[in-house]
Amino acid sequence: MTGGHFVRVLKLLNPDVPDYKLRNPLLQLIYNLLGYVALAAIVVCLYCLARFLYFQPHSTIQRKAEIVEEQERFTQKRSHKIGAGEFHVSESQVATNISTAPLCLRCHGNFCHYKSELFRSYYNMHTFFLSCETCHIKRESDADIKFKWFDDASGMELKAVKGEYQNYGAKIVPVKLIDGKFERLDKFPEAALALDFMKHKDTYSAEQKETIKKQLMKHISSQPITCEECHSKQAYLNYRELGYNETRSADLSRIEIVKMIKEYNDFKFPVIFSSKMK
Repeated sequence: MTGGHFVRVLKLLNPDVPDYKLRNPLLQLIYNLLGYVALAAIVVCLYCLARFLYFQPHSTIQRKAEIVEEQERFTQKRSHKIGAGEFHVSESQVATNISTAPLCLRCHGNFCHYKSELFRSYYNMHTFFLSCETCHIKRESDADIKFKWFDDASGMELKAVKGEYQNYGAKIVPVKLIDGKFERLDKFPEAALALDFMKHKDTYSAEQKETIKKQLMKHISSQPITCEECHSKQAYLNYRELGYNETRSADLSRIEIVKMIKEYNDFKFPVIFSSKMK
C-alpha cells in the first residue's frame, strides 16, 4: 500500500479531513512509512502461513529421522517386499503358519481373541509379534522374567530382528534364568494332551472337554497383563532392552492410546468428511 493509496483510504474513511492536511509533506511521509510497514507485515504473515502449511517443524523432521534410524538399526530388510505399498499390512502376510505354530495358536488360531467386539482387533494385532505367554502366563515375580525376540521359523533368539517394519517373522517371548541359562516360558507343559485333544475333541462330551481344558490351561493366568501395564511409564516390557530406540520406547509407554480405546465409545470425524458435504 503506497502513500497515495493510504491518503485515498483516509479520505474515504473521513471525508471531512481537509485535502491540504493530506497533502502535507510530513504527513505524506508518515503515510508512506505506515504503508510500507503494513506491506511488510502482510508479507511476514504470508511467509509464516506458508511455513505452517507447507514446511514441517524441525521436531517432526527429527522424529522421522529417528524412526528411520530405528528401522535401519533394528530391522534388516529382506530382498522381498512384504506388504510393501499397503497402508494396512494384510493379516495373511503376518499371520503365523498354523501348521508349525505354537500349540496355543494351533488350537485357537491367529485371531484367538474374539469375545470382546470392542477390543478384539487390538488384542489380535499383538499376536503377530507377542507370544501368548507374554501376557497370559502366571506371574511369579516380575523381576525373574525377561523378554527376548525369537525367530518364528527357527526358534532361535535374535539380537537384531529381520523383516519389514512391524512384520519381523519373530515374536517377543518371556524367558527365565534357570541354572545360569535363559529358558523360554512358551513351551506348552501338556503338549501331548493338547495334540490328542485337538485330534479327538469332537468325540468328547461337553463335560469331558471342560475337564481337559482345565488341565491344559492350569499354567495360564486368569488375569492376563492389561493394556495399561504395558503402555505406561512403568511398562511391564522393557522396550529399550527389546531394541526400540528412546523415542519409540517413550511412544509405547504412553497411556493415551489405551484411554482412547477404552474410554471412547464413538469416534468423531470433522464435518468436512460428512456425506452431506459431498
